[in-house]
Amino acid sequence: MSKGEEILVKAISSALKEVAPGLEAVLDAHLKVTMNKGLEAAYENPKEFKNAVSKLFGDYSARLLEMVIINKLRGRLGEGTDVNSLEELVERIRRIYGE
Repeated sequence: MSKGEEILVKAISSALKEVAPGLEAVLDAHLKVTMNKGLEAAYENPKEFKNAVSKLFGDYSARLLEMVIINKLRGRLGEGTDVNSLEELVERIRRIYGE
């Protein structure tokens, strides 16, 4: 697992625990069934990850989770960084870690 992927997976796990304990296991199982990957799917393909989350929890909840994840990592992105989607977040993390 790359450094960027590790950071994102930890942020997602933390966000899920913050929103509702137990959701991490549900989402991880759903991702493994639908994408053959766990939370790391968010780093590999953020758009498909968001679609899978949306199918499980609905569009509003998926967007809320996305914003919580972004807020968890905002401090690591640097001053003045404006990130509004998981795709932008992953791209920024990849640039930071040279991945």
